Amino acid sequence: MADDYYNEKDTLETIVMRDDDGCEIEFFVIDAAEKDGIKFLLVVSAEDYDNEEPEAYIIKEVRDEGDEILFEFVTDENEYAQAAVLMSGDDDDYEIKSTEV
Repeated sequence: MADDYYNEKDTLETIVMRDDDGCEIEFFVIDAAEKDGIKFLLVVSAEDYDNEEPEAYIIKEVRDEGDEILFEFVTDENEYAQAAVLMSGDDDDYEIKSTEV
């Protein structure tokens, strides 16, 4: 499913989310997984992407409104752990370290 987030030039897709103040934050989609019909994305802010160990977040699709898909950060510890396991499978490109969400 992660391949869905690479465009034809083999570069990472981006999504834009708004913070609590309404400011737009751009994220690169690193990986994706789906469980029980819920789509999860592993994202890194575009600003932090070039850091040696950028902080990543797991977000999930909460609803699709036509052309606009809405996401929210995964804050439930159990749901976060399940999504992290799904994405950490056999991929050696990154390591998911669990921290407080």
